[in-house]
Amino acid sequence: MSLLKYREHIHTECSLIGSPILNVRAIKIDSSVKGLKQQLGCKSQKSCDYLKRNKYLYFIEVSDFHQQLINLGNAKLSKDEKTYIKMEVKLKLSDTLLIYEELLKKNNINEKNKALKKKVLLAVCRERESDIIAFANLERELTRSYCPTHFVQIKVIPYTFLEKLSSIK
Repeated sequence: MSLLKYREHIHTECSLIGSPILNVRAIKIDSSVKGLKQQLGCKSQKSCDYLKRNKYLYFIEVSDFHQQLINLGNAKLSKDEKTYIKMEVKLKLSDTLLIYEELLKKNNINEKNKALKKKVLLAVCRERESDIIAFANLERELTRSYCPTHFVQIKVIPYTFLEKLSSIK
């Protein structure tokens, strides 16, 4: 299976900033029509948006958390909303790991590639430091749940930091 046909520029889908498309290409996992997970027979599973391999294997989720909060009826994080977002992200990470294992199995990828260190980047749609700080607790909780067993690192970053992935070797 050629992964190149799933490679595209990262589309942020961020409503606050007009949904820019970044100058970074990655494998599209989550898509209603042409994503990798559909090809692997995993379309009912949640997943991160993209997969990118450089020195590490990056699982990338670009989320408009601010818009999600507005959709939930509140621009501030209540305890229930924090729980909702945390559970949604945990489900995406867990299912993405299952999808990745299915990809390895279908492509007969050897153990050396399976041992590639994995990182998670949760890109938020706004660049304000206060938005990143608001999700620092989510980052800590996810790190406790998944690191070091499944991932070497989980980071919440502004979406613009994704453009630096092209320069990471």
